[in-house]
Amino acid sequence: MDALDLGARLAQLLATGRRVSTYKLATLDALLQHCLENPVGDGEPLRVPIPALAERVAETYWPQVRVFGEHGVLQQVQHTRAGAVTILSTVRDLQHDAQARQAATPAQMRLADPRRWSADVDRIALTLARQPLFRLQKTGGRDPGVPFLYDDSWLHDDVSRSALAQHNWCVDLFPGVPTALARVSPLLQPVVQQWWVDDVQRHNAAELDVPDLHAFLFGADRAAVARLAPGLREFQENRCFYCDQRLGTRVHVDHVLPWSRVPLDGVRNLVAVDPRCNGDKLATLPAVQHVRDLLARPEADLQTLAAPLRWPVDTERVRGAATGLYRAATAGSPLWRAPGLYDFFDGHVAW
Repeated sequence: MDALDLGARLAQLLATGRRVSTYKLATLDALLQHCLENPVGDGEPLRVPIPALAERVAETYWPQVRVFGEHGVLQQVQHTRAGAVTILSTVRDLQHDAQARQAATPAQMRLADPRRWSADVDRIALTLARQPLFRLQKTGGRDPGVPFLYDDSWLHDDVSRSALAQHNWCVDLFPGVPTALARVSPLLQPVVQQWWVDDVQRHNAAELDVPDLHAFLFGADRAAVARLAPGLREFQENRCFYCDQRLGTRVHVDHVLPWSRVPLDGVRNLVAVDPRCNGDKLATLPAVQHVRDLLARPEADLQTLAAPLRWPVDTERVRGAATGLYRAATAGSPLWRAPGLYDFFDGHVAW
C-alpha cells in the first residue's frame, strides 16, 4: 500500500467530513502512534486493542483539560448535553483525582491508582468504539464510505460490550495499512495538529492565540520531566548524554526520540543534556548511535532512578517507537549528532 496515497485519502476524508469534536483527530493520532510503536513487516496486518488507543487518547487530552489562561477549560465538542459524560470530562475528573494523589502525569496516575485508571480507560474505549472508530472512515454524508483502514461493519453507535468482547476489543488494520500509517505519520501528524487547533478555535467563542494554543495542546510538560534532572545527572556522572562534556549549572532534560514525533515521557527516552545541545537538536531525529546508547542503558538502573518519583521506564514502548520511526525515515535523511553536525541515514535499523 502506498503511504502517500493513504495519507492523502485520510487528509481528504477528514477535511471534507463532519468534525463536531476533536475525537476523530485524537483517534487518528492514537492510531499513528500505535503503528509507530508496534512496527510490523511490509504488507502485514496489525491487531489494535481499542483500550490501548483509549490510553493514548487519555494521555493526549491530559494536558488539554487544564485551564488555558483566562479562557478556562477549552471546549472541544460542538454540543454536549448537560451532565453528559464525555471523554474530556472523564479525563478531567481523572486528572483532578491525580492532583490529590500528587500524580502529575498519566503514567504516575496509572501507577498510583491502577483500578481507577483501568475503569476510566474502559469507559473511553467504549466511547471510541461507538463514535470516532465507527465514523473515522465515513464522510458524514449519505455515502457510507468504503473501509480502507479496518473493517468497521460491526461497529455502530450502540455497539455493546458483548459485541466488543466477541472481537476481543480490537480493530484489525488491513494488510499494509500499519506500515503505511507509520511512514506517513511525519507528514500527517502536523496536519492533524493544525486541524485540531482550528477546531478548538471554532468550538470556543474567544479569540485564541495560535502559537500559544498549539504549545498548550501538544507541548511537552517540561516542569514535570525537570524533576528527573538530578537523578539523570547523577546517573550520567554529570556529563551531557550527547557531547559527553561536563554539565554546568543549567541542565535540560531532553526527549531523545522527539516529543513532537512520539510523546513518550518514560525514563528510557529521557536524558540530561546541556542547553547548547538541546537547543540545537530540537525536534530532529538523533543519530543512530545516540539511540543505541539510549537503549543500552541498564534497565535496573533506570528502574532505581524512576521508582522514587513513581515514574515509568517504558523500555518496550521506546524501543518499538525507535524501530518504527527509523523504519519510516527515508534513506539520506539528516540525523542530528552534535551542534552543527549531522549524519545521513543509511536506511538500516539495528539496535
